[in-house]
Amino acid sequence: MKSYQYRAAVVQTLAVLENVEANLEICAHYTKLAALRGTRLIVFPECMNVGYLYDSIPHARQVAEPANGRFVNALAKLAREYDMFIASGMTEWDPTAEKVFNAGVLLDRRGDLVVHYHKQFLTTHDQNWFAFGERGFPVAETELGRIGLMICFDGRIPEIPRCTALVGAQVIVDMANFFLIDQADMWRPARAFENGVWICAATKSGQERSIYYPGGSMIVDPAGNLRAKVAYDTHGMAVSDIDPTLADNKRHPLGSDKFADRRPETYQVLTLPYDETAVAEVSKRSIIPGEMAFNMAAVQSHVSEAHVTSLNRVIEQVGHAARFGIQLMVLPEYFASSNWRVDAAEAKRLSAQNEELIERFGLLCQANGCAILVPNVEEVDGRLYPTSFLVGPEGKVLFSYRKVHLFVDERSWATAGFEYPVSDTPFGRIGIMMGYDGMFPEAARCLGTNGADVILWPARLQDRKERTLLAVPRAVDNRCALIMANRVDAPFGGGSLVVHPAQFPVWDVDVATPNYPDMHKVVFDFVEISSARQKNLMVNVHMFANRRPWTYNALVNKPFPSVDTQ
Repeated sequence: MKSYQYRAAVVQTLAVLENVEANLEICAHYTKLAALRGTRLIVFPECMNVGYLYDSIPHARQVAEPANGRFVNALAKLAREYDMFIASGMTEWDPTAEKVFNAGVLLDRRGDLVVHYHKQFLTTHDQNWFAFGERGFPVAETELGRIGLMICFDGRIPEIPRCTALVGAQVIVDMANFFLIDQADMWRPARAFENGVWICAATKSGQERSIYYPGGSMIVDPAGNLRAKVAYDTHGMAVSDIDPTLADNKRHPLGSDKFADRRPETYQVLTLPYDETAVAEVSKRSIIPGEMAFNMAAVQSHVSEAHVTSLNRVIEQVGHAARFGIQLMVLPEYFASSNWRVDAAEAKRLSAQNEELIERFGLLCQANGCAILVPNVEEVDGRLYPTSFLVGPEGKVLFSYRKVHLFVDERSWATAGFEYPVSDTPFGRIGIMMGYDGMFPEAARCLGTNGADVILWPARLQDRKERTLLAVPRAVDNRCALIMANRVDAPFGGGSLVVHPAQFPVWDVDVATPNYPDMHKVVFDFVEISSARQKNLMVNVHMFANRRPWTYNALVNKPFPSVDTQ
């Protein structure tokens, strides 16, 4: 496929409350500046027509206007005058639905409305005056590529950008009012990387009544790399050349593919009404916080010739951690193998070790009252399954998980699983994903929907961004703790971590938890299960109950086909 480029701009400004004319002057100013720089797409922030913080529903209704009203008509005139696509957020009155929506519009260079979107995942203050979105995930085929929209908090759950990408978007335009820095610096690159799309996000900067907007307008490429950004606490415009066809290539290392390797037939739980999910029941269970808090750790130890590490040495290290007081531990993927890549012969050898491994770790668990996740391979009826076994305090397997998403080196010998089990244990409700599963937001989301408190992730990471951009969202999207134990010999080695349900106090993962490359490193933290039972990101912003699952059919259907552009 032939590549083509154009220049896009994202604007960082502050709308004037109730003053459409003043806000149109701002739009005209930046559109003119963008035209001088050869820009073909310009993006303005959320609720750009009349500001954001209203007094009441009647106040919002008073200042809102329809999608064919004065604000959009004026933007259409600018689009025609400057031969430019213009995207903006707006407070919209829908006369047919008789509701006020937090809306986004995209106008082409002829001034025609080509995408019209309603925000779905509403913040606390959104819910004071806006209705939940009812327009799904529209994507338009344009001369600038396939473009879809999202608005601010829509990016805090994975389903909205995922569905938009799955129905074909190469570029997701994000009109935002970021009031937390991590909304920009963590979640926008994460959503771009996991979906392989461009994200052009425009947000506000300044004070509007009780909200302070720090900024964070940015353009991120499909690899999750920052291409342009406006400095915090300033007004201005960031500009970058973008090539939308780069988003057609969903390749990941060694011939894997972010979309082709999905398992849509296993994601059905994500389309169920909230009341029919396990998390709806589990989140109402009473627990005594002081009795449900535990030391949990990733034990970064595995068999290795380069590091002269035997299986006995790995078990010895786990024993040290248990005697130190660690109550739940995770080992790296295929920890009993000396090579991070496993072929059929090695998989067969590992499967023959299961009985020994479970017995030896079982004795250790019995002696110390702990639980250990043992990631290995099992053979059943002649089939080999990458499987993790959670061995409990009584020395027996509490439950096991068969890997759903197979990596390239496993497909010649492995049979994939098809379920995301979550089990009640003495240490909370535990779910497991293995290795490549972590690349897919659906895997962790299924575990969250099935009521997990803690997600255990034995890994062999292929890319640094799996640690810096995916680990935190896999936990925080689902308000779960996450323990990721990585091999030191993986393409991206080391860096095992523990993430809390409410994330780190700073967005930069390498600052929050250092990237330890050492063999035998034990990375531990104190995890309170009560914080995982509370599924609100903020007041009335429930990470599961506020989803609109009837709009998520794209998750379980075939995606727009990916294309190798190189």
